[in-house]
Amino acid sequence: MLIVLGDLIIDLSLRIPSFPVQAQDLTPVTYLDLGPGGATNIAIVAARFGLPVTCLGEIGDDRFGALLLAGLRQEGIDVAHIVVNPEARTPVAGVIVDESGEPAYLGYSGETKSGSGHLLVALPSAWQPLLGRAQALFADGWVEYTGAAALILEAFRLARAAGVPTFFDPGPGNPAIDNSWHRETAALATVLLATEAEARRLSGLADPLASARKLLANGSSLVVIKRSAAGCLLVTAEAVEISPGFPVEARDATGAGDSLDAAVVYGYLEGLSLPALGTLANATGAAKVQKLGTGHNLPTVAEVKAVLERFGKTKLL
Repeated sequence: MLIVLGDLIIDLSLRIPSFPVQAQDLTPVTYLDLGPGGATNIAIVAARFGLPVTCLGEIGDDRFGALLLAGLRQEGIDVAHIVVNPEARTPVAGVIVDESGEPAYLGYSGETKSGSGHLLVALPSAWQPLLGRAQALFADGWVEYTGAAALILEAFRLARAAGVPTFFDPGPGNPAIDNSWHRETAALATVLLATEAEARRLSGLADPLASARKLLANGSSLVVIKRSAAGCLLVTAEAVEISPGFPVEARDATGAGDSLDAAVVYGYLEGLSLPALGTLANATGAAKVQKLGTGHNLPTVAEVKAVLERFGKTKLL
């Protein structure tokens, strides 16, 4: 069982002809969807690869929370242990993409109705045995409130003590809070997944390979540097793999990094070699950028296979 912890949000996805959007303009929207987003993107792609997935986190007892639960159930994901807080509002991200395929984000943190913030700041006792017997634990670096960072750190410490592989993608983090907790969580991660900019922020080093090696020395076993269309760099203590991306038409980059993350989790648990892991990760990202939106519009295994077959990589799935 893969546990995906936190960042349970709804994405409102829109596609527009171009930026900027000016006040008082009427800008046509050519694509519109509402569905699961945030870390649930990793959960959905991992479930499509065949991994049993459980989501843990807190949502509001509202229409967005109900939509999120229904969407995850539709994908076969276990939602039985998600905390539904009657006093909370479910976080929502407005994802606006223009014809270049690059997204802009509008974030609604979804604090409690009283304005005091979410209530969940420590691991519920019911979650602890789940973490101890999980196949893997994934979390990202986006938290809507400060207490959630301590919760993720607690979960990573528990999982590490139990010998459960942990996967962490720091992302850009929430600019409204102190993201120094990313470094401690990265050191607890078996596998660290980061862009070049994120790795530089964590390591203090500009060179991607030097940055990855420093992050390995801090405690990770595998560092995956995501390089967008260029592919990814996979580094362990014993090996370096430069895995080139697949040249496909990029219509929407939203969720491409999440899709790659899920492929890495799957491939790592399947024991793939570094070259095979990089190829699968890049093919999954390439399958995503050809599609609009996130959530239910993330790539299927058949679509990932189609990318692999198109480029002569037929033996991975």
